[in-house]
Amino acid sequence: MNESAFPVMLGLFQQLPMPAVSRYLALQGWKWVVLEMQHGAMSYETAYECIHTLRAHGATPYVRVSVGNPNEIQKVLDLGAAGVVVPEVNSRQEAEAAAHAAKYPPLGGRSKGGDLDYHYGEGYTDAANRETRLLVQIEHIDAVRSVQQILAVEGVDGCFMGQVDLAMSMGLGHRNFQDNEEHRQGIHRSVAVCNRLGKLACYNAFSAAEAKERVRQGFRGITLRSEVDWFLDSTHHLLTDVESQFK
Repeated sequence: MNESAFPVMLGLFQQLPMPAVSRYLALQGWKWVVLEMQHGAMSYETAYECIHTLRAHGATPYVRVSVGNPNEIQKVLDLGAAGVVVPEVNSRQEAEAAAHAAKYPPLGGRSKGGDLDYHYGEGYTDAANRETRLLVQIEHIDAVRSVQQILAVEGVDGCFMGQVDLAMSMGLGHRNFQDNEEHRQGIHRSVAVCNRLGKLACYNAFSAAEAKERVRQGFRGITLRSEVDWFLDSTHHLLTDVESQFK
């Protein structure tokens, strides 16, 4: 399958644990929103409300779970997430564990439960393996080296590049790594493997220009940082601009 089989999806990470923020983002027209449970303060209860708020207003809800916790993968899917982003998947074995948690038998070991049939009908369980997406993060040099084996796992639906953590794992630090050739080649290798396997390649871009470049490279799921990043940038620029008027 060619990468053109996937439309380009533009989205954001959501850090603030507030369904109202989910509503605003969905109403703005973002196609997908990744609720941040790895680094954020969002509880399961709040994630449930945010997930269904996003769905109700036309956005696709994903959740990024914490590291090394397959039970959390199953839990957020039971809350209604359409997809899961799993960080720090560095080996085939870790990818298999994630797929086992994310998919119903016979493909995986996900347990049937929750209120999904009430929300999505009795056919949810039959369609879930096909319609929910498991994205594993390629964000370590070990993952890049094993990316073919990781993404070949049945039940893994795509990858999500973690370019900053990848750079840190290579000893490059967390800034000014973009021109490092080994780092660039790691990203190119990962998206190429993902597309060759017919799976969805995703990337968190820091600007519109970078987003355009990553789409050109073959990424089809693009996030542009988080709502907190843009809020802080906007208010900082506003404050700086206003203060300059009084100097």
